[in-house]
Amino acid sequence: MSPPTSPHPSASPHHPNTSRARSLRSASVEASPRSPQQIFNEIVDQIPQIKEFTELIYEDIDPDDGSLLCLSLVEDKRIERRCVRVNFNAHTRVLRIKVMPTRLHDVHQRWATAAMATWALNGLLNQDEVDLLCGSVGSTFTGFAGNYRGSSKEPDYSFCPNSSAFPSLVIEAGWAESFPHLRNDKDLWMDGCPSVELVLLIRWTKISGNRVKGMLEVWRRNGAGGLSVTEMPIFPRPVPQPASELVQFIKGQLFGPMVIAGQDPSTVLSLDVARLRVMAEEVMTMRMGLTPA
Repeated sequence: MSPPTSPHPSASPHHPNTSRARSLRSASVEASPRSPQQIFNEIVDQIPQIKEFTELIYEDIDPDDGSLLCLSLVEDKRIERRCVRVNFNAHTRVLRIKVMPTRLHDVHQRWATAAMATWALNGLLNQDEVDLLCGSVGSTFTGFAGNYRGSSKEPDYSFCPNSSAFPSLVIEAGWAESFPHLRNDKDLWMDGCPSVELVLLIRWTKISGNRVKGMLEVWRRNGAGGLSVTEMPIFPRPVPQPASELVQFIKGQLFGPMVIAGQDPSTVLSLDVARLRVMAEEVMTMRMGLTPA
C-alpha cells in the first residue's frame, strides 16, 4: 500500500474536498508502504478539522487492509459523532470516507421516508409490513460476494426487511465530480449482492449562477441476468411534463422472501420524482443559497 498524498481542498464550499492516496513510484524507487494504523490515524486526525462536506478518498488499498480500516473507523466514537459514512470497495480497492453530507445530499432520505408513509396511508402496506421494513441511513453492510468480498458499504439510504442481511432498494447521492464512485457503488450492490433489486443514483451538478442540475438513474435487474437503467430528470424540470415520474417496483421486490403471508407480492409501490423535486428545491433555496437549473 502506498502513502497518501496531502489533502488538496476544493475551492467551492458546495463541492467535495478530496484527499487521495495514490501509488507513488519512480523509475528506480518504490514508495515505502504504510500500515493500516498509519492511514487510520491520518483519517481520524483530519475529520475533526472538517467543517463542510468532504470526501476523503484513498486508492490502491489492499482488501484485507480496507476491511480492517472500515471495522476500526465505524467503531471509533470520534467518527460516529461527525456524520461520517465509511465505504470500501474491494474490487476497485478504493476507501472512501464521506464527511458532513449537505442537506441536498440527504434530501432523498425525507423523500423515501415520506413515500413509505404514503404507502401505509393508502393501504398498500399493513402494520406488520411497516414494522418489518427498515428504512435506514448509513447502516453498515458487509459480506459481499465474488470480486467484492471484503467490501464494506454504508449507503446514503436503503430499504431492508429487518431480518435480511442486505437491502432490497438502495439510494446513493453525490455531486457530479464523485459520480464515477457512485457508479462503482451500483456495481458493488448489483454484482456483489443478488438480493438488491434496485439502485437509485442521484447526481447533483452545480453550474453557473449558483444553479443546480439534478438527474436520477434507476438501475434494476432485467430478468435476463443483466441490468437496465432509466434516467429521470430532476432539474431542469422536464418539458413537456412526462405522463409519469414514478419509480415503480412491486412488493415482492421490496420484501423478497420476507413477504408476509396473505399479502400480494405483485402490489405496485412507487417513489414519485415530482415529490423529490419539490423537496430538493426547498432545501436548495431555503438552506443552501442555491436555485434549481
